[in-house]
Amino acid sequence: MNSIEVKNLKKYYNGGSVKAVDGISFEVPQGARFGFLGPNGAGKTTTIRCILGFLHPEDGEIHIQGEKITPVYDVEYRNKIGYLPGELGLYKTMNAMDLFQHFMKLYDMDIDWNYVKELADRLELDLERKMGNLSKGNKQKVGVISALMGKFDLLIMDEPSSSLDPLKKRELFKIISEHQKEHNSTIFLSSHILEEVEKFCDQVAIIRKGKIIEISNIDDLKAKSLKEIGIYFKTSKGREEFLSFLNSKYPQTVLKYNSNHHVIFLIPPKESREILENISTQKWDGEFIEDFTVEHSSLENIFLQYYHGGEK
Repeated sequence: MNSIEVKNLKKYYNGGSVKAVDGISFEVPQGARFGFLGPNGAGKTTTIRCILGFLHPEDGEIHIQGEKITPVYDVEYRNKIGYLPGELGLYKTMNAMDLFQHFMKLYDMDIDWNYVKELADRLELDLERKMGNLSKGNKQKVGVISALMGKFDLLIMDEPSSSLDPLKKRELFKIISEHQKEHNSTIFLSSHILEEVEKFCDQVAIIRKGKIIEISNIDDLKAKSLKEIGIYFKTSKGREEFLSFLNSKYPQTVLKYNSNHHVIFLIPPKESREILENISTQKWDGEFIEDFTVEHSSLENIFLQYYHGGEK
């Protein structure tokens, strides 16, 4: 069974001139760690708000745990979803415990308060401080705990590590993994932080300008995507000669870095061997190259691949 199914979802603004989400479809299997990847403005948060009924879409179907729902009207399904919004709206005069008790009543569920206190200790959050006195990072911790404090079948987390320091980010994903294992829950994680998605998720959907442009598991996506090649030249003129050669013979390459005697670019795997032969046998400004590096595709490179070159 799929935890989430979205079919032909559309959400437009300004009379249809702004297509925030433009006919997207995807499935999130039960128990998956599903990354929803795209830069700010790509349509990630709009999609999540449509799934949860905070926005009314123009068209499309949404299924949660195998059941077709109308999010704006069928509100009971939200009791099974732990949700962390990208932007938290917190009551300034409440402390965290007051807020959690308020959420408990809204969700109509039992809370393991020992677990809440354990999460607060692990994330170093003072549960008694008023929300108006908390830093941005500590407010994020409040949101994280509110999403995790119930035995939810599905966690939808929009930029969960926002404003957290590196140690707390690591602890956060450890906590999420433990929660998933204990409750057999599904994780739907929206992010623009590529490293996090690559390390944590097993599947990813890439969204661009309101459209899904790729859905794949991480390993398959990396296997078929661009190689990263770095070349060190002995002279700047040699570097310039190589760039002219690269642009004329391999126009599909994506240039990542270009400075002094160093160039880094992305190229399809099938052409990487050919270009390495050219690099190693030719002279540039009368000199052979000084050194080169080859790296397998990272999610960052894949992301650049799909976002480079207009509508290609």
